[in-house]
Amino acid sequence: MRAGFSYYRAMPADIADNAAKVAAGFKLPMPVLALGGDRSWGRRMEVVESLRRLAVDVRGGVIENCGHWMPEEQPEALSRQLLGFFD
Repeated sequence: MRAGFSYYRAMPADIADNAAKVAAGFKLPMPVLALGGDRSWGRRMEVVESLRRLAVDVRGGVIENCGHWMPEEQPEALSRQLLGFFD
C-alpha cells in the first residue's frame, strides 16, 4: 500500500519535472509504445497523443474491446502489440 500511495504522491513532482524537460525542448530519443483501451475512461488515442509531447518516435494505438487492464482484458492483442514493437 505504501508503494502504491507513493506513486500517486510523486505525481506533482513528476509533472513539474516533465514540464521542465518539455520546455527545454528535450524529447526521448528511443521508440516508445503507447496503447490505450477503447473503453478506458475515454483515453483511446490520448495516450499516444500525450506521449508525442515527450518522445520523438511514438508508436501504438487503441486496443479494441479493452478498458484499463489490458493484460487481463485483451492479453492476445497486447502480446501482438508488444511482440511487434520489440521485434
